[in-house]
Amino acid sequence: MTDVTSTPDTKPFWASQTIWSAIAVVGSSATGAYLAWIGGDMAAFGAALTALVGGLNAIVGRLRATQAIG
Repeated sequence: MTDVTSTPDTKPFWASQTIWSAIAVVGSSATGAYLAWIGGDMAAFGAALTALVGGLNAIVGRLRATQAIG
């Protein structure tokens, strides 16, 4: 019988591919937003900000995750 009250083995936060992908998204989106801003391209700026928020959301979601995906 499986003990459902025990904590499952989980990988460390920094071993998560999700985190590294989200960090890459945040970095590239922030760079894109900066370049769009200085170039005056507001459509690209908005798209870059949207991607930036998505990357930050992935990081926050991973930080808040307390249960294994089942």
